[in-house]
Amino acid sequence: MEIVFLNRFEQAVGRAEPERGQVFIGEHQGIWSAGWHPIPEQGPDNQEIWYEGTSWEELLASFRHGVAGKMKVGFRPLLDGMLEDSPFWERRQQLASVLQCYADHHGSEEKVAPLRQWRRAKATEEKRSAYLIATNRELQLVAVFVPRTPEELAQLPGFGKTKLEKYGAELLELVSSLPREHEFPLQWVENAVSEEQLEEWLFLQKEEKYGKSVSLVQEKKKLLTGIRQGSSLADLEQELGLSRRMLVERIDRLDEEGYDVLPIVDQELASVAEGEIEQAEIAMKELGDRYLKPLYQRLYSSEAAGGGQAEQHYERLRMIRIRYRRKRTTAAV
Repeated sequence: MEIVFLNRFEQAVGRAEPERGQVFIGEHQGIWSAGWHPIPEQGPDNQEIWYEGTSWEELLASFRHGVAGKMKVGFRPLLDGMLEDSPFWERRQQLASVLQCYADHHGSEEKVAPLRQWRRAKATEEKRSAYLIATNRELQLVAVFVPRTPEELAQLPGFGKTKLEKYGAELLELVSSLPREHEFPLQWVENAVSEEQLEEWLFLQKEEKYGKSVSLVQEKKKLLTGIRQGSSLADLEQELGLSRRMLVERIDRLDEEGYDVLPIVDQELASVAEGEIEQAEIAMKELGDRYLKPLYQRLYSSEAAGGGQAEQHYERLRMIRIRYRRKRTTAAV
């Protein structure tokens, strides 16, 4: 194997002799590999292989996830800048990270549970994704610091003017009966979180972030393989455990990235009346194809009042748009 990248790490905290290791990226006959092995080398059984294959995208995601895991437990690189971010001590002055770190160490699921229930009901009521109402982290901050006024709520990361006006009163009412153990303003939190705690927390976030990246890359690979093999949306729903809506959105994104997704588009549109497809393409030519809502209103407004079919109509529009864009691109060439 030819090594194309190598960096040494040390873990010195609490040790008379620092523990050492190194991360590597290598290539052999078109096969990429990435991983970790201790120094001095202790044989193949002690080596960790984070990735082995031909995908550079998956290699990088796996490599960053592995590096973040090592840094979380105290290893530090001799060559800095491994995770493409400013060093933690520069971010130390950002109160948002400190507040989130503190909240994660002092949170209680019992206090957050009613807020999650409220968010679930609000998302259903507004037909929006729950995270657009409030993220898990934002709810955690509210449950830990228990603001009493809109001004105090505004001190928590994520609660800008729009969210305050829309949901502030309800959130404050939900936590009004909780005892409050912390004072506002919250600048005191910077002294309550040590550099070691914040550093460990930041690398944990990185590990989780890159772990999700690895999952997304692997999901993308499975999706592309399924499309090439002629799988239907129903097949992919079962295999990937994703909703039909999420699958269609991902297929749309793959098309934007230049992947060939026409096999599954043609398969799903086979049962749609040709007249409906023609009308959709005419609407796209007249209104543009960037936004789906005007197209939906043009084509299906008479059926909108009945409800229940909006998701199906948006799904069709996405599929028709993919085919329309490909036809337009081919014609231009």
